[in-house]
Amino acid sequence: MYAGEPDVTHKDRTTQRDVTSIGRPALASWRHARYIDEDWTIWSIYRREQHEDRAMTDQVLPPDGTGFYLAGGELTAPGADSAEADVSVTARLLGGLDVTLAGRSTARLDGERTVLQTRPMMLNSLPSSMRVQLRTDTELHDDWRLTLHFRNQAGSSLTWNATLPTEAFNAGWEAPLADLLTIDGAVDGAVDGSAAQSPTVAVVHHPDDEYYELLVDGQQAGLLVYHVIGSQLSITHTVIEETYRGRGLSWALVGGALDDIRTKYAKVSNYCQVVSRFVEKNPEYGDLLSQPRPAR
Repeated sequence: MYAGEPDVTHKDRTTQRDVTSIGRPALASWRHARYIDEDWTIWSIYRREQHEDRAMTDQVLPPDGTGFYLAGGELTAPGADSAEADVSVTARLLGGLDVTLAGRSTARLDGERTVLQTRPMMLNSLPSSMRVQLRTDTELHDDWRLTLHFRNQAGSSLTWNATLPTEAFNAGWEAPLADLLTIDGAVDGAVDGSAAQSPTVAVVHHPDDEYYELLVDGQQAGLLVYHVIGSQLSITHTVIEETYRGRGLSWALVGGALDDIRTKYAKVSNYCQVVSRFVEKNPEYGDLLSQPRPAR
């Protein structure tokens, strides 16, 4: 959190917060603050003018319908038929705003699948981790799984899937986001012999949906997700399909994306650890993520 930044937490979806309560000096540094919170849908953009080169937005599904957004989720709880549970998945956005992504209050569990209420938050606005917490009246929670679905208007989709660890049922679990995402419909990338030595790799830009796609021998193998506000681009997540991991392909994706981004945007900020590691190993890209520079 930046010094002097208000600590605003959204807690009750039925309550419209009076933004003047965060204080005149703090409010003066925000360009726009608005809640319209109906049926688990927020339209809110918090942008700090003095830090606009590093700002992110918690805007949910945009008017033009582009980008990956949270489209649904479910809890699978084997052996817990008729048990009750409170389920909460939250994320802390830049500026300390806590947003509920998915949940159910006092849900009567169905061992096969319990559907969660979800908020259509944009994937490119979410941080690197989410907080998952459950309260339940049963101790039989081995092999409980949480699944979240992201999709875009073009028909592409991603699935976040995790077996819940013990801490999720206690203080809460800080769950990684990109590491547990898989690309729906991706072909198994496991290869052997000479085919593994010289794959054909391409990086394709999808500007309408704000991501770069990695293709290996024509098959979808990864995504680099970003978000644009004005002239500023913010990189948020890099996803490599599980069967393509361990082959250095994230470097190909990040390098190809950064080469293209350099030609288009004067201001670039990064919130992705994969990109940070790439730039550390390839310092020639360091200027791209530093001070604003003239766009080419």
